[in-house]
Amino acid sequence: MVEESITNPTPQVKPSGVRRLVVTLAAVAILVLAFGVVWMQSSKYEPLVVGMNAPDFNLPDIQGKSQRLSDYRGKVIFLNFWATWCKPCKEEMPSMQTLWENLKQEDFVMLAISMDRVTTKKDIPPFVENMKLTFPILTDSWGQTDNRYKLMGVPETYIIDQSGVLREKVIGPRDWTRTESITTIVQLLQKQRKSVRAD
Repeated sequence: MVEESITNPTPQVKPSGVRRLVVTLAAVAILVLAFGVVWMQSSKYEPLVVGMNAPDFNLPDIQGKSQRLSDYRGKVIFLNFWATWCKPCKEEMPSMQTLWENLKQEDFVMLAISMDRVTTKKDIPPFVENMKLTFPILTDSWGQTDNRYKLMGVPETYIIDQSGVLREKVIGPRDWTRTESITTIVQLLQKQRKSVRAD
């Protein structure tokens, strides 16, 4: 009697099943890639909020001298973004000048970054002269601080503490001669005075 050998036939994968698997894997890969791109883009536009470190930059002032934000570590920094064509900026500037005159002897610095592009950069010196501004004016004709500070527009002001941490963000103009407008600045300066006396 001849024994019949029983063999398990190898299952055959149908071509349509392979295609379905490849399409599914490709779809998953595309979804993962799309999610990654969206996540990276959203972090790019994530706003700068109080408690974050203020991004450093290196910009020229109107005399052409290079200025870094980190050069002013240890001081309270008033960082203002403005433009010559911005009416609210123009309205805000006299109160900024008054604030500067009252606090420039303290551990305080005011940096006003003009967001005028190359086409309107020539308007900056006459604007500064007409407004009789004496605080440091920096220029960012190529918009390098736009992305770093996630600017919504101008004017915008950032109050940065002695350690380089953002303590207040102000969107739109403000009257900087009003007590309630400078509360954060005064508190930071008083805190520094107390720590100096304690040493």
